Amino acid sequence: MKPTFYKKTGLATINIARDFYTMQPGDRVPTIAEYTQRFEVSRGIVQKAIATLEEDACIQTQKNGVKGTFVTGIDYEKLYPYTNWGSLTGTMPVPMTLSFSSLTTAICEEMEKSPFPFSFAYVTGSEKRLAALKEMIYDFIIVSKSSAERYLSENDFLERAIELTGCIYSEPYVLYFLDDQKTEIEDGMRMAVDCNSIDQYTISQKLCEGKDVAFVQTPYASFSELLVKKNVDCFIYRRDGWYNNFQPDLNQRVVELPGYPLEEVTTPVILINRENYGFKKLLSQYITVEKTHEIQEKVISGECAVKFF
Repeated sequence: MKPTFYKKTGLATINIARDFYTMQPGDRVPTIAEYTQRFEVSRGIVQKAIATLEEDACIQTQKNGVKGTFVTGIDYEKLYPYTNWGSLTGTMPVPMTLSFSSLTTAICEEMEKSPFPFSFAYVTGSEKRLAALKEMIYDFIIVSKSSAERYLSENDFLERAIELTGCIYSEPYVLYFLDDQKTEIEDGMRMAVDCNSIDQYTISQKLCEGKDVAFVQTPYASFSELLVKKNVDCFIYRRDGWYNNFQPDLNQRVVELPGYPLEEVTTPVILINRENYGFKKLLSQYITVEKTHEIQEKVISGECAVKFF
């Protein structure tokens, strides 16, 4: 969703419409005072916004004395254009592995329950996905838990929407050596890294602490070319990517680092831009941890076909 500038009345109408869109008949409506404080607008603007939605038959409400005002009806189809959410787009890595493709399928299946258009954009490199989310080019991004924790600590605009505990972002990283006689990183080695893939780059740095190692910048999606070019001595790569696509005959070991637990590298987290008011609640209505895990397991076991959009 691209940012658009509106007058205060228009912005208040959008935000209040988003609140109503995530409500159900019987829910209590926030008071005028609550809305004026939340959106920093006048009572008149809030009243006009609610009146607009009622006059267009998007919502029906009923006052119940001191108990407050309650929703009695919502026409979600009429209401949705007022939310300005439009067509929603999420982004995650290119689903070239079973882990990524099963996660993609699970999210797509979940979002099919929604009444609005949804699509995926596939972008390799969490730094690139983060930059796009900051500009609100996409509505949400999917990264590993370890990446999410780092990004949340460094960026005020970010908000954690859903942590998909028990689901699989991808397999652990594996350290590969092109020389089958090597088993440890040594001084003078060249190591392939992708600075746009924060986990891959950070773990590579940690593995090489105290060693005189030269980093060779290589796009993560092009790591398969290293087997041909042989211009590096070692690199780390997600295990399922190599085994499913290339199955190289290389010395290898799963990377385990103190302070970098495997579950943090393999657990997916959905991040959103906190300026996208109401979106966290909207997303949680359609994507659940339990169902995502169930669908992902079915794809991995072959019971469910892969879906990319």
